[in-house]
Amino acid sequence: MDACVREYGGLVWRLARKYLDQVPAEVEDAVQDVFLEVWLSAARFDPGKGREAAFVATIAHRRLIDRQREITTRRKHDRRAAEQEHAPRLSEEAPGVAAEDQVRLAIAFNSLPAVERDALWLSVYRGLSHREIGLATELPIGTVKSRLRRAMIRLTEMLTKPATGVKEGAS
Repeated sequence: MDACVREYGGLVWRLARKYLDQVPAEVEDAVQDVFLEVWLSAARFDPGKGREAAFVATIAHRRLIDRQREITTRRKHDRRAAEQEHAPRLSEEAPGVAAEDQVRLAIAFNSLPAVERDALWLSVYRGLSHREIGLATELPIGTVKSRLRRAMIRLTEMLTKPATGVKEGAS
């Protein structure tokens, strides 16, 4: 196996970087998957049907296509989850938070622009990191960070204003 990795490692790495150029963090794992599959499939290699390099490249191609599909499916599921789970849950599970404050938070959250609301929901409710949000939404990390920051600023501004219908200094 060491000889195989030395011989075809460059080929597999180039293919993995090509197929997974949108998600470079997946390349290393994908290369490992390819070589594991080569190891498991080694008994099927027939020198009479083709060269060893072609055998390895074919396995790499198939595994990398599978990895691409898996990533695409994961992103679609994350996007769907973000679209379906926007509204914060108004429950009594937040001890010490008045129902009126929970309603104000829900209204403020729902009034955010959709792109900011999505990013904030994925971060706070789903617990995704900036990188994971970027993968799920197909956005650069810098854009994700900007959207989260703007969302937090808007929420803070909306929630620090006096509640509608309540006059300051009224007794």
